[in-house]
Amino acid sequence: MIIVDVKEKKWALITGGSRGIGRSLAHYFVQKGFSLILIASNTDRLIQTKIEIESQYPLSKVDIYSVDFNVPQQVEMIIPNIINRYDNLDVLVNSAGVLIAGNILTSLSDLKSLININLLSTMIVCNIVAIKMKRQGFGEIYNIGSTAGLEPVSKIAAYSATKSAIISYSQSLYQELLPFNVTVCCLCPSVVNTDMTDDGRIANDLKIEPEDLNKAMQFIRTLSSGAVMSMLSIRCRVIDLE
Repeated sequence: MIIVDVKEKKWALITGGSRGIGRSLAHYFVQKGFSLILIASNTDRLIQTKIEIESQYPLSKVDIYSVDFNVPQQVEMIIPNIINRYDNLDVLVNSAGVLIAGNILTSLSDLKSLININLLSTMIVCNIVAIKMKRQGFGEIYNIGSTAGLEPVSKIAAYSATKSAIISYSQSLYQELLPFNVTVCCLCPSVVNTDMTDDGRIANDLKIEPEDLNKAMQFIRTLSSGAVMSMLSIRCRVIDLE
């Protein structure tokens, strides 16, 4: 059992917080004394994650909300109602995302899912939260990009395009919000050992571990007050050796 000191309540909102990178970062932020707002589409996994975290960290508080990022209109309606329940929002992590292989033969349905979830809904959440943080005069926004958005991969061309767009948007958001004491950083990992990448192409023990994202987050957040970072690439050794 791990006991966390939460003398002063700080809130971290994490999309895609029920699995993979988002779930790992939820553990990171609760260890740092944050209360959590976890958003994902799968209610059962959200409940499981809430039970898991609150059992490991008895002083923690985890609020969960089921939102379908494949329906941007739903995101636009629900997210303001969620964040208005909290006086301040200290951290946003946009980790919700899908990986669908495909290039010129990608179906319209798959294209819509990739764009809706990885890009449109993520941008909607960014915008809504950015306005709140701008008004309160502080905050941290972290978007999960991908090295595939920095160096397009033809086998996952549509996915790469959505990640390239979110990297670009994060850079613009960084410039816009920095004068208001709101920092923005896009973390761009290569292949991370999660269920989303468990396709057998690369051995799981050769992939980046979700905990590596926790370490990257700690590095970014503990830079001196004069240092900022708008993007961080985390490479996968076995892929760079190919």
